[in-house]
Parts: sequence; structure tokens; C-alpha cells
Amino acid sequence: MNAKKITNIGVLMALSLVMMILVKFPIIPTMPFLLYEPGDVPILIISFLYGPLPALVSTLFLSILMAVITGLGGPYGALMHFLATGAFVGVAGYIYRIKHTKKGAITGLISGSLAMTAIMIPANLIVTPIYLGASYQQVIKLLIPGIIPFNLSKSLINSTLTFLVYKKLANFLREKGLIKSPEAI
Repeated sequence: MNAKKITNIGVLMALSLVMMILVKFPIIPTMPFLLYEPGDVPILIISFLYGPLPALVSTLFLSILMAVITGLGGPYGALMHFLATGAFVGVAGYIYRIKHTKKGAITGLISGSLAMTAIMIPANLIVTPIYLGASYQQVIKLLIPGIIPFNLSKSLINSTLTFLVYKKLANFLREKGLIKSPEAI
């Protein structure tokens, strides 16, 4: 990796961390403990600019930093964040790498949203009973009214935000000589 790439990734990671800490609110009124945060947007941008591997590594570091800085969820929160965001940015970035077009970006973002939602079903069934001491049956009861809609909503909101800002950011970075390759969306 060259210095520009490392710097760009570092800046986007810092932006993600700030967004995760400062912007949080519930989006499912009956489950106010499920908080939306837009921190996935900069990580999706990393995935689109540089591929899924740098995005996954960034997600790992951010998951650990978030747990250390805020204490929210501790190692369980870090694991859940890594699984959710990792599935999201990994799938979205992989598809966009293969099909580097606007349609590829949309397909990647939708597929990433579905992957995140799908991975969080077994993750919640396994981790939540351990972390919260809730029974398996209690977690199953939360899937349809809360966990599944939350993950779909969060990922689709972040997908939309990414789609709206990515091209402008990529053009800006290209104009400043910070990235070389032409971006499709």
C-alpha cells in the first residue's frame, strides 16, 4: 500500500469512528436499545475504493476501538459489529469489484444489506443469550419484530447514504490526485 492509500483509509476510519460515537438513535420504537449509527458509510467507501479486504481490516480495527473507547458491548459488541459490518462491506465491495458500474454498486449494496441481515440472525441467536443472559426463545421472539427489520433498515439507510456521496467523494479524491482509478458511480 502506498502512503496516499493508507492516509485515505485512515481518514475514512477516523470519520467512521466519529460517526459511530456521535450519531446514534433508535429506529425501531419498540426496541430502543437497537441504535442506528452511520459509521458503515465510510467503511463502504473504503470497500468501493480499495476492495473488501481493506474494508474488512478497517472494520476489525474499528470494532475493537469502539468497544475500548465506549465500552458498549465489550468483546461481544465488537464481535457483533465485526460480523454485521464485515458481511455488509465484504459482500458489497466484492460485487462492486467484479462489476464496477452503477448497477454493480446497487447490486453490491443490496446484496451486502441482505448478507448483513442474514449473518445477524444466527449471530444474535448465539451471542445474545451469552451476552445478555436472555434465553434462546426470548431472542427468537425478537427476530421478526426487531432484529431483522433493524439490520435491514440500518444497512439500507447506509447503502443509500453511500450511494449518494461515493461518486462525489471519489471525484474529489481523483481531482486532488489521491486516487488514480476511474470510479463507475
